[in-house]
Amino acid sequence: MNPSPLLLTSEFMVAQPLANEHEQELASAPQGAALDSLESLRDRVSELEQELELVRMKGKLLSQEVDLFRQRRIVYWSDRFRNTFDAWNLMNPGFQQLKDDAAIFNGSLKGYRLQPSLSLLRVAFLTYRLDLKKPNLKSILLAPVVDVPLTSGEICIRIFAAPDKFITSAIAHIVHVRDDKPLQFDFPAIACSDKTPLLIRVHVQGVDAPVRIFELRKYGLGGFGRQATKPFAGFIFG
Repeated sequence: MNPSPLLLTSEFMVAQPLANEHEQELASAPQGAALDSLESLRDRVSELEQELELVRMKGKLLSQEVDLFRQRRIVYWSDRFRNTFDAWNLMNPGFQQLKDDAAIFNGSLKGYRLQPSLSLLRVAFLTYRLDLKKPNLKSILLAPVVDVPLTSGEICIRIFAAPDKFITSAIAHIVHVRDDKPLQFDFPAIACSDKTPLLIRVHVQGVDAPVRIFELRKYGLGGFGRQATKPFAGFIFG
């Protein structure tokens, strides 16, 4: 005996909401699991960010302690007599222009060694003299040294035609410091860069860990004399 159309209709009306509810459960289950997984991933990322910040802070503290050690007088004088380190042949190929320009524009480099400077956190600025004899200087390349990766702050240069005759300045973000290429400072071209010697002053702002730059150093009188420095820098002309 065939069921009546009325009975089939009634059964369908009861079964349809159950089917819809089941489909909703199936659809929502993966979505709920995905949301749980996403929330777990966010929590893990937050934990890793906190751990990374802790590592950064410890690295900064360690670099500051190392810098304090470097500044001790006994270490300072020991460096004058015993520090024969020279990074010239150890520099990444990306710094070749700085080596070439240092040899071209600095005159004789006999007796000079390529070494990191004092920490820029410990001095108001470092000063270097440039005698380029070429017009339209528009960029300077430097080789900064950071003991730990930094995410904030800037390295700044100011250029003078004389100690009190300011010409221009430029800023580069510390986050762009790399081991395989120099840091570039761009500024409006200096048309008279061939007419007069220039002074560049290098300083930092907004950094909380030691920052140094490679420079060429020479000690007179076997270490007892005055320290002479020349810039380890590259130059771009317009």
